[in-house]
Amino acid sequence: MTAVECFVKGLQERGVEWMATLCGHGLDPLFHAARRAGMRLIDTRNEQTAAYAAEAYGRLVRRPGVCAVSSGVAHANALTGVVNAYFDGAPLLLITGAGAFATRGLGHFQDIDQVEMARPVTRYARVIDCANRTLQILDEAWRAALAGPGPVHLTFPMDVQRTEVAEMIRPVPGPAPSAMAHEEADLSGCERPLLVAGSGAYYAGAGEELLRFSEEYAIPVVVPIWDRGAISRPAPTFMGVIGAASGGPRLLADADCVLLAGAAVDYRLGFLQPGAIRNGARVVRGWRGVRGLEPARAWLAEAQRRRDEFRQSVERTAAAQAQQGLHAVHIVAALREVLRDESLLLVDGGSIGQWFHQLLCDHYPGHWLTCGRSGVVGWGLGGAMGARVAYPDRPILLLSGDGSFTFTVAELECAVRQRLPFVAIVADDQGWGITRTGHVQQFGEAISSALGAVAFDRLAESLGARGRCVTRPQDLAPAIRSALAEPAVTVLHVPVVGGNP
Repeated sequence: MTAVECFVKGLQERGVEWMATLCGHGLDPLFHAARRAGMRLIDTRNEQTAAYAAEAYGRLVRRPGVCAVSSGVAHANALTGVVNAYFDGAPLLLITGAGAFATRGLGHFQDIDQVEMARPVTRYARVIDCANRTLQILDEAWRAALAGPGPVHLTFPMDVQRTEVAEMIRPVPGPAPSAMAHEEADLSGCERPLLVAGSGAYYAGAGEELLRFSEEYAIPVVVPIWDRGAISRPAPTFMGVIGAASGGPRLLADADCVLLAGAAVDYRLGFLQPGAIRNGARVVRGWRGVRGLEPARAWLAEAQRRRDEFRQSVERTAAAQAQQGLHAVHIVAALREVLRDESLLLVDGGSIGQWFHQLLCDHYPGHWLTCGRSGVVGWGLGGAMGARVAYPDRPILLLSGDGSFTFTVAELECAVRQRLPFVAIVADDQGWGITRTGHVQQFGEAISSALGAVAFDRLAESLGARGRCVTRPQDLAPAIRSALAEPAVTVLHVPVVGGNP
C-alpha cells in the first residue's frame, strides 16, 4: 500500500466518513485513495468554506472534522476556518498537499512553509516527512485535536503520499484526552455566585451535570457569546449570553464568586479585571469539589429580575425600530414559533446575531451553533453544509445577514448539487449593520459600511436553489415551515430596516 492509502484507512478507523475539499494537484493521490476506499468528498468553491464545513462538523459531534486542500494559496484560504476553530477550541484536521518533499526549498510549485503558517493557530502542525511514520504522525495529530480540543494540521507532500510502504510504524498508545480543570475551593460565605459555562463544558459532555448543579444551588448560569452551548434545556437558572456587543443584565460585576466551567478568560468576561468583577470576588475553575456553598435563592431571583428587565428593554428598542417596517425582531419571533428541540439552528456573525442572542436565547442547546468566538462573518453556508452531513435528518436553519451571506454565496450551487439541503434566512438591511451604527454614532455618517441591493431569492434560483422574498411579518413563520418541509436548499430573502439592540 502507499502511504496515502494507509492514511485514508487510518482516517476511516477513526470514524471519518467524509472530507470537505477543493480539488488541486497537490491532492491527486489523496483523492484517488479516498475514492477507492469509498470515502465521501464534499467539494466547495473556496477552501475557506471547506474548512468552515469541517469546523462546524467538529463542533457539532465533538470529533475532528476533516478538510483537505491543495497547497500554497489554498492552504492560506483554508486557514480562515482553522483560525475559527482555534478561537473556539474546535476539533479539526487540515490536510494540505504539497510538492515533493525531495524538492522542498528549491522553488517547486507553491513552495512555502505551510507548517509554520499553521503553527500559531493549531495544537499540532508538522510535515509527514517519512512514509512509514504516516500512521504514527496521524495518531499524534488526532490525539492533539481531541485533547484540547482544537485544530491540527498535516502537510502531506506528493512524493510521500505515493511512496509504497512495506511496514508502518504503529502509533504508540498515549494518555486519554484531558478533561476540564477543576479546583478544590471552600466557598463558604459566598452569596452571589455566577457560573460561566463555556465551550469546554460542552466538549466534556458536562452540560446536564452542570445544569443540575446550578439548579441545586440556585446559581445563575451564563454562556460567553458565541461559545459552544452546553445548556440543553430551558432552566430557571439560565440567564443567557455574556459579552454581547449590545450588553446584557448586570451579573458578572456584582457576583462575589465566579465559577469558570470550561470558559476562557477573555474580552467577553472583561478579562476578569477590576471593573468587570467586584473587588475581592473569588474566581474558581470548575464546580466539582467546591465546599461550603449554600443555595443562593435570593441572588437567583434578583438575577432573573435583571435578565427579564434587560430583555424587555431590548424588546422596547426593537418595537420602536419596527415601526419603520419589517424588522429583525419579527424574524426572531417567527423562529421562536417554528423552532423545536430537534431543529438545528446556525447563526452567522453580524447584526442579526445580536438580536438572536438577546431575544431568542432562552436556552442554548448543544445543537444550536453560532459562528464562534472569533465573531467571523461569512461562516454560515459552510457551517450549514457541515451540519447537514452531521445530521442528515434534522431540520437545519441558517440565520444570516446580507453581508455575511455574500462572502461565499456561490456555495449554494455546491450544496444543491451534492444534496445538502437547508433553509437560509437572509436578513437584508443593505449594510454592515453593527459597523454602520457605530460609524453614525462616532462620525455622524456611515463610512464604507453600506451595501447595494441584491435580490437574494433570484440569486439563489440562479445557483439552483429555491428562493422566496418575504416582506410581511405574518408571512415569516409559514414561509419557514413551508421551506423546511421540502428536501431542498432554500433561501428566504427578508428585507429589514436597520438597527441594533
